[in-house]
Amino acid sequence: MSVNIKIVPDDSSTQESLGASGAIKIKILKDESTKVEMLARRALNGDIMVYEHDLIDVVVSPSKKKVVVFPKEMVQRETYPVQNRFFRFLYKKGVIDQGDVQGGNVYSSLECKLHESVISGVDEVQSALFAVSLFMEEERPDILARKHLQHDLMTYHFEPDQEDSTELGEVPHEEKKGSLDHRTRPFGYQYMYSLLREGKN
Repeated sequence: MSVNIKIVPDDSSTQESLGASGAIKIKILKDESTKVEMLARRALNGDIMVYEHDLIDVVVSPSKKKVVVFPKEMVQRETYPVQNRFFRFLYKKGVIDQGDVQGGNVYSSLECKLHESVISGVDEVQSALFAVSLFMEEERPDILARKHLQHDLMTYHFEPDQEDSTELGEVPHEEKKGSLDHRTRPFGYQYMYSLLREGKN
């Protein structure tokens, strides 16, 4: 089975619609072919970097026969669960041994060696890339949900509707607001009483 992965520039236009600036042909099984599209780039050393996910970047290294997962620039609390799901997915597909997953030399990155293929005509790197594409398809609903949630939050805060917004001066300013009294020292009036008592002594 052949898998064609389009290698496209990493910009906003390609994230919406993948363009065909190049392709990597990956053969997994003989006499069978399929085609997958991912937002990816090939490094000078031959590593294939997949940027399809919104929380992680996946790097498949043919030379080192391993897969590395890096968090995006801003590490979020959802990053590790996604990394865990990714390696469990590869384990269930028979691409890696779950016991070989370990931390990488980059903060919050995880890596794992690929199984050495003993099946005739099946390459481990090509199988890993195909499994990565399947994982990205499985994660696509969550990716879109997070994207829409972020858009809704930004719209709510920066472009509120008439019901959730007030004009300047609409809410009158009171002389005293809140429950904190600036005349009260830490630990309340009890602490103030002890200071007065010590002063008398």
